[in-house]
Amino acid sequence: MKGRTLSNAPLRPVPSQGLAPRLTRRGSLAFLAGVTGMWGLAACSDPDGSYRNRVDTGWHRDDLEALLLRWHSHAPRPDGSFQLRFDRRWKPQPQAELDLVGQARLVYAFAAAHEFIPDGGYLAVAKRAASFMLLRFRDEVHGGFFHTVGADGRPKAVGKHAYDHAFVLLALAELYRIGGDVRHREAAQQAWLDIDRGFTDAEGGLHTECERDFKPRPGPRSQNAVMHMFEALLALRGASGDKLAEAGARRLGDFAANKLLQGQADGGALIPEWFDESWKPLPTKAEGGFIDLGHQFEWSHLLTVGAVVSPVYGQVAERVLAYAMATGYDEVEGGCGMRAFPDDHKADMRKGWWQQAECLHALIVSAQASGRTDLWRRYEQTQGLIKRQLIDAEHGGWFAADALPCKSGGCRDEQPDPYHMVRLHQAALKAAS
Repeated sequence: MKGRTLSNAPLRPVPSQGLAPRLTRRGSLAFLAGVTGMWGLAACSDPDGSYRNRVDTGWHRDDLEALLLRWHSHAPRPDGSFQLRFDRRWKPQPQAELDLVGQARLVYAFAAAHEFIPDGGYLAVAKRAASFMLLRFRDEVHGGFFHTVGADGRPKAVGKHAYDHAFVLLALAELYRIGGDVRHREAAQQAWLDIDRGFTDAEGGLHTECERDFKPRPGPRSQNAVMHMFEALLALRGASGDKLAEAGARRLGDFAANKLLQGQADGGALIPEWFDESWKPLPTKAEGGFIDLGHQFEWSHLLTVGAVVSPVYGQVAERVLAYAMATGYDEVEGGCGMRAFPDDHKADMRKGWWQQAECLHALIVSAQASGRTDLWRRYEQTQGLIKRQLIDAEHGGWFAADALPCKSGGCRDEQPDPYHMVRLHQAALKAAS
């Protein structure tokens, strides 16, 4: 890992070095002028449209259509829920229970796809699945949502997981943005009230897991739930203008920037993956401490978009991207590695499927916002890697790669859910428009 942690004061401007140029006043105005909603991008940094033309819209649209066509053909079940587990040939695999996060991520994916493929029947599928989710997973006694329900539709694992709830909120917000049904907006707003009441901890972050009545379960804290809740609140704010959602996004964004972010000597910054109950990062690899490189790219594009609620986030996004590029980007073949460690200078450069999607997503958003041609070069390089090694031309979908290339045995015989890919293609097609 390049650069040891020297400071926890991430909001102080630092001299620009390497891939971490300081955000100028002009750059800040570009962020604010261009971000008009959750997916808004800084068009004023590219007045002639030349950078937008670097987005391969044909490939992004084709892959989005291919993915959703197959999921639409195989996943919907008669009761409105989704079959989530398939092998590479789309043969359904045993599914004794339904998990909340998988259902919610497919609701989001189908709703988002409707915007670009309005004749695919995807909005109707998303609405039916959302109705099932609200009927079967929602806890009418304590609020919030159960972790799993059984095949009979009854609650099975009744604990509450913050990560799950973030995707419920994201799905409902996106469904309201696309479909305009006030019931989905109201369900999203109620979900956030339950989440804020039940999961918020004394430090301003989120408990990772709670009992059914929202009594916190002891254990480490994860940045992952915070990141996706920030994402979902930005979506709800963008879809509805909800002020409580905006305040929640600002609170979690500030928590990440002021509490979780670890400044680096070269001006970059990182967000560790796991923390103790007081939000101190796990200090060593042996104790479970690591930095997920895919999540650094994910944070960078979410914070760039999050400039709509705080212009400071644009500078934080640049610093996180600088760290991710310096530590985890493969300048030879494109794409990013898997993990870095707080006490080990050698990063794990194995390439997983979802990390490549988030790397490409971040490159699009950051290149569009900044106009940096070096990022567009890396976009083209990483897109080439994905097209060569992750797209399953025989069966459709992406390879569930833990370590590319698949021919070396680093891919599982299953279909990964399309959430990361849909988010990627959505950002690309928004940028190109």
